[in-house]
Amino acid sequence: MSASLAAAAVPARQVSAAVELIAAGKVFETPAGTVPALRDVSFTAAVGEFVCVVGPSGCGKSTLLNLICGLARPSAGRIRIYGEIADGVQPERIGYVFQRDALLPWKTALENVMLPLVLRGVPAARARERATVWVQKVGLGGFEQHYPSQLSGGMRKRVALAMTMVYRPPIILMDEPFGALDVQTRNLMENELLALWAETGSTILFVTHDLEEAIALGDRIVVMTAAPGRVKAIYPVPLPRPRDVTEIRLSMEFMEIYRRIWGDLREEVMSAHARA
Repeated sequence: MSASLAAAAVPARQVSAAVELIAAGKVFETPAGTVPALRDVSFTAAVGEFVCVVGPSGCGKSTLLNLICGLARPSAGRIRIYGEIADGVQPERIGYVFQRDALLPWKTALENVMLPLVLRGVPAARARERATVWVQKVGLGGFEQHYPSQLSGGMRKRVALAMTMVYRPPIILMDEPFGALDVQTRNLMENELLALWAETGSTILFVTHDLEEAIALGDRIVVMTAAPGRVKAIYPVPLPRPRDVTEIRLSMEFMEIYRRIWGDLREEVMSAHARA
């Protein structure tokens, strides 16, 4: 495959939406019966937009990402990727950063970052060159030959991020990627992500439980209801960029946005707890 992996994955015709969900729903069949996870979910993510999805535990946020990337099929509605009906997994168009990293323990940090390129047919020498650049971009220069067991949690997350960014997918899905990190490391990774996003121009859909994180990162925030998950509200985040996620949290504008969104989110969190 050529070096311009992401360019080849984006349609030549101009479209305004990278991802579009149209009344999407998902139910699961269990021994106890049918369990609805998502119902009538509709929203778009524009090309190059950073969209955060927040909601109470169990509202279907991870299921939503699985539908978008093709790991699961909607039970109702449609999903479009660059204007085309999504049909199965699209690894050239969509990258996925999971809650838990999927590093291979027998490969070094550099070899893990090389892997997505090698699997896409990039020659080994070229893959190593590009992977080395991205290892350095995520702040792990000097750790190329370390194995995952020799890296801290934050370092492993950096490797996982580089594994996705290295082939420059035009759409990146992120499922609470920094949730297990300490506050200081988390803030560093959030700023790192914003810098890499500004460089690549990818569309990002970022799932998080943390409303502060969503406001600090996103262009828009989709608030989900308690299960079965539906879109309760969509809020723009009119904070200037570039942002420092630590400093922006101290601004009056940030606090005002937080108060407005938390009113909706709190109702759903309380509802989810009451059902539990």
